Amino acid sequence: MSEVYGKKAATARRKGAVSRTRLGRFLLELHRRKIVQTLAAFIGGGWLILEFIHWILIDHYHLPEVLLDIALVTIIGLLLITLTWRWFKGREVGARKVKPERLLIPALVIAIITLNIWLVLKIERKSVTETAQDTWLNSIAVLPFADLSQAKDQEYFCEGMAEDIRTKLTKLDPRLKVIARYAMLPYRDGRKSVREVAQELGVKSILEGSVQREGNRIRVNAQLIDAASGAHIWAELYDREAEKVFDVQDEISLSIIDSLKLKLASGAADSLKAGRPQSFQAYEYFLRGTAISSSAYAQTGQEQDFERAVEMYRKALELDPGYGRAYAGLAWVYNIYFSYTGKPELPAQVMDYCLKAYEQSPDTAEGQAAGGYYYSENGDLNKAFSCFRRALALNPNMMEILHVIGLYYSGLGLYPQAVKFYRKVLELSPGFILAEGNLGGICLSAGDLDCAEYYIKKVIDFIPHRAVYIIDYANLLIRQGRLEEAEKLLDRSESILPALKSQELIPCRAILYAAMGKREAALALAGSPEVYALLGMKDKALEALERPDRTQSIEYTYLDLLHNKHFDSLRQDPQFQTILARRKAEYDRRIKKYGDL
Repeated sequence: MSEVYGKKAATARRKGAVSRTRLGRFLLELHRRKIVQTLAAFIGGGWLILEFIHWILIDHYHLPEVLLDIALVTIIGLLLITLTWRWFKGREVGARKVKPERLLIPALVIAIITLNIWLVLKIERKSVTETAQDTWLNSIAVLPFADLSQAKDQEYFCEGMAEDIRTKLTKLDPRLKVIARYAMLPYRDGRKSVREVAQELGVKSILEGSVQREGNRIRVNAQLIDAASGAHIWAELYDREAEKVFDVQDEISLSIIDSLKLKLASGAADSLKAGRPQSFQAYEYFLRGTAISSSAYAQTGQEQDFERAVEMYRKALELDPGYGRAYAGLAWVYNIYFSYTGKPELPAQVMDYCLKAYEQSPDTAEGQAAGGYYYSENGDLNKAFSCFRRALALNPNMMEILHVIGLYYSGLGLYPQAVKFYRKVLELSPGFILAEGNLGGICLSAGDLDCAEYYIKKVIDFIPHRAVYIIDYANLLIRQGRLEEAEKLLDRSESILPALKSQELIPCRAILYAAMGKREAALALAGSPEVYALLGMKDKALEALERPDRTQSIEYTYLDLLHNKHFDSLRQDPQFQTILARRKAEYDRRIKKYGDL
């Protein structure tokens, strides 16, 4: 008994000693008011809740990541409320005139609710930001210039005059919306009034003009018109030698910027002279090639138009081997040719012309964009990103550059970024068929089947033989369960697209057979993750996803895996969830590194 009393006395003496210091008294108060136990409970329980939200709700069921922020704010807020209540309620019994917890706790509740509402609204703002259009200070459509020459053989020159003015305007002030060439083609016949054109294109002003060329002289008449009133804002007549056409274009463009009371971008006026050819005749051949490729071939897909465009570009290069714009023109028309035919040798030619365009004209936006496309296709994403950023700095609103950047982001699997650029392309060039087709393919990969059907069907209805989009449409039909329609489409495709039979159509047909349950027929054609997953061959599907180089399929990106319903049978498998988590980590890394062009 004496030993027990001795121990108790010793303990009491230690407590008394501790309680005599300020720190000691504070620690005893924390223990008495259960502050330490509360902290331990919240740390342990909060960690479990956050892990559940992260691994189950976000990674498995793919709910918004902001749930993690909301949970963290709520847990910390509840902890502060609990600590406040325990601290003040745990005081010695006695009357208190002031009870701070009655003010602090409601304030904390209001702060938690306010912060969580802000986080929820942040999701909405982000969604709106991703789809919202840029705000323009002004807008203009440059109508195709009328050919007043006696021989009526200068249409290509008139188109080139209008197009070069458009390009220069996009450089001079990025806040000026300039409608691109492709959207202006329907107005070449001049049947619609200025007011009708402006209303259909949604612009405030119209530039119209004419070119009269006789021998080595040109007479250019240009006038800027206010679309609402029909009044002339500015007009001028230029009578020069044909070789001085570049100076005329510069003067017209600068006069428009001044008349619309816009402000020149820094260094923009000096950039107007970049990319000029050494030979005026080379420039004429370049204009002929561009008129054919943009006004004819891109819209019709006729083989003879492709050949004529290539011939013109090559004649330009014979006269001026360092003419970067001619190389860029060849890259563009060969890329369109590939989109029509899918011939496997074409990408290499596109790459060759892109590199030459970049090497010959690195001081132009077109050259930098060509370099970006070259490096992105060759896997140098850092160099590609640098080129594209430089291209946008030189010309932020050139439709072709925005289109190529859309391709770049699509290849990276960063579909929201690609959509942003394609939507801007379509804002500057309403109805541009290539952008609509590519946007449909992105919607398909991102799981928005209604959007995909709208754009892809629109392309196929306009040009029934466009190779890549026929395959996209067949894949769309398969995902919608419209298997018989998909089979008929592929049957028709094989007759009109023999070049695609082994490269594109066979993997798609294999997926179709797998969706139909035709196991042997599907496996005889191709083994891909989708085929294996549809056939219930889970191990083979997961192996193919882990080692895409061993299959005939592409390496699926995070959003492809996330939204492709063909993988639904794998979603509960831990290995698939691990693969998806890895792809998401790569997606997040690319967003952080390349997502802010």
